Order: sequence, then C-alpha cells, then structure tokens
Amino acid sequence: MVLRSIARLLRPLAREWEMEFVGSGASALNRMSQARFDVVVSDMRMPGMNGAELLNEVMKRYPKTVRIILSGFADRELILKCIGSTHQYLAKPCDEHELKMALLRAARLEDSLENETIRELVTCCSVLPSVPSLYSEIIEVLQDPETDTDDIGSVIIKDGGMTARILKLANSAFFGLGREIADVSEGVAYLGTETIKSLILFTNAFSQYERLKLPGFSVEALWRHSLDAANASKMVSQCESAERKVVEETYVAGLLHDVGKLILAANLPKQYQEVIDIAQREKTPLWAAERKVFGADHADVGGHLLGLWGLPVPVVEAITLHHRPGLAVQKKFAPLTGLHAGNVLVASENSAVADVPASALDENYLAELGLSGRMDAWRNEWQDRAPESLSGA
Repeated sequence: MVLRSIARLLRPLAREWEMEFVGSGASALNRMSQARFDVVVSDMRMPGMNGAELLNEVMKRYPKTVRIILSGFADRELILKCIGSTHQYLAKPCDEHELKMALLRAARLEDSLENETIRELVTCCSVLPSVPSLYSEIIEVLQDPETDTDDIGSVIIKDGGMTARILKLANSAFFGLGREIADVSEGVAYLGTETIKSLILFTNAFSQYERLKLPGFSVEALWRHSLDAANASKMVSQCESAERKVVEETYVAGLLHDVGKLILAANLPKQYQEVIDIAQREKTPLWAAERKVFGADHADVGGHLLGLWGLPVPVVEAITLHHRPGLAVQKKFAPLTGLHAGNVLVASENSAVADVPASALDENYLAELGLSGRMDAWRNEWQDRAPESLSGA
C-alpha cells in the first residue's frame, strides 16, 4: 500500500523521470543489475532485506547512486546501521512536496557529478583529499547498535593529533561548557557524533595541503575561517530553531565549504595565482574570479568531491551553492541558508587571500524564505557570543 501510494504521488513526474517500483530489496538489486539508476528510495522496513541492508549493498555495488531512506521514529537502531551508506533520511509519513524536493535535490547532485567542466577540472588534480581511515572506522563502529561514546572514543584515541583537536574544540569558549573535558569519550558525548565525523574529515583534508606554498594564499587563514564559518552557520541555524539534524548538517557544511579552494590552489597553482591576481585587481570575490579562469568555482569542486564521498545531499547542496543560494530547488530554511548567512558573517575574518572583496548576502534568497531583515539579529547574536575564534581548535 505504501509503495502504491508513492507511485501515485510521483505519477505527475513521469514525463521528467523514468521510475520503477519494486516490492523488495532483492528485486531492487536484481533490477539495478540490468539498468542504470541515479537514485534509490527505500523504505526502512521491507520483507526479507531491510532498507539498511539494501542501501549498504547499493553503496558497495553502485557507489554513484544517490541513496534515500524512508524511516519512522521506531527505526533508530536500524538507522545506525546505514550511517555512511545513506545520503538522506526522510521521516514517515513523508508528504508529496518533501519527497519531490528530495528527489530534485538528488538529481541536482547527480548533475553536478556528471558536469563535464568540473569532472575535467578534478581529473587534472593529482592530489585529492581522500576519506581518512579513521572516518571509515568510526562509520563502521556506528553501524553497531550497541555502540556507545566509549567505543567511538577508543577508535579516536589511536590518533593522537585528532584526540588533541577534539579535546581543544570541546574546551573552547564557543561551546561554553564551563568545565574542562579531559577525556575523549566525554568529548564525543558532548560534541555529538556528527561534529566528530566532520572534524575528522576537515582535519584530514587540511593536513594533506598544509605544506602548500602559493604567494598570497594562506592555508592557516583558510583553516581559521572554516572553523569560524562552521560556528557562525551553526549559530544561525540555532537562532532559527532548526531541527537538530539541520543544525548538525549546517556545521558539517561550514567546516568543509572551502575545501575546493585547497584542491584548486594545490593542484593548479599557476592558474590559481591568476585567480588571485584577477580578484585583487578587479576587486571581485574569489569565487567569481575562479569562474573566469576555470569555468567553475571552489564550491563546485568541493561539492563534487564531497558528493563522491557520500555526504548527505543537504550538506553537498549547501557547499555547492553557498555563494549562489538562489539556485536552490527548495525554498525553505536548510543547511544552505545557515552556511550562506554564516559565511557572510565571518567573510572579512581570516580570508585566505588578502585584499579581495567578501561575498555578498543574497537578500532576494532570504526574502523568498521570509527571512528579510534577520541578518542584523544574527550579527548581533554572533557578536554577543564573542567566541574566541576557534582558530586552533
């Protein structure tokens, strides 16, 4: 009955998409072996193979396929089993608009991965950050429903550098705990697994480029800006009373939103020096100069890479569109909104390239969301919190 109702729901889109509906995970895998599918939407509870098992198998066999799961509140243990194999979760009952928007966003991610300009650009790069083994290990631990913070802490503590960074972040003024955390398991419990996972990806990506020497480009300043942007973006989401999942995804997007700058600067230094020269000479934002030189910008490149890594669709969308949020399919508060506003709040702080104009706020985008005039409130809140910039965290 659920399957029939979804088929009925999506019937009006039959002219835009080719869709097939099957009644079990085994049938889905059989059909996928015969034809290419861009997106798979699965219920969590199915006969035989459940949704978590299906999407884990799809991830192994067809890693570029976007994977969406429908799950109820009672499925929390099963959800833990598909962390890392699922791009997006939709709560049941799922209304028509939400499902359509999820599929449209997934289609946009697929378009990005297939964009020839971006693919050629990334293909030219000999040094790309990879998913760190520590991240993969934590994903594996989280798939066990019996996992607790001690289990995660025991994995992290094997990496001394990561342990130090997590403890420093947990003890930073921004989080305002009021007491010192000395144990990494306690840090995991306080910060949450999503923050921990994103911090691992963030630290790994930056560590691979820490020796980058490009005149006028500062990796250290970019590191500081990314941390500040993550926290400002998270604060915006909290100010708008966003769901915890949205707040966490906003933070992840904030940490990783400028990874594309590192990729371009490290792999194509001559062209990136031209980008810097254009931006400084013409007083234009760095991303606009990148588009002149490469035909794409750092947001496109970063979003492409993180889409391949399998990060959630809302995170990839936020990273890809953080300078051009008006291109978003869905006009409601999302991680993209928090990141766009948060990035503008801290744009003048710790810029990777000096003497380049900061990105402007897209007032029309905020107006479409009914958020006109909110920037002043967010700016005041950010100043009131007066965090010690999480630069070294």
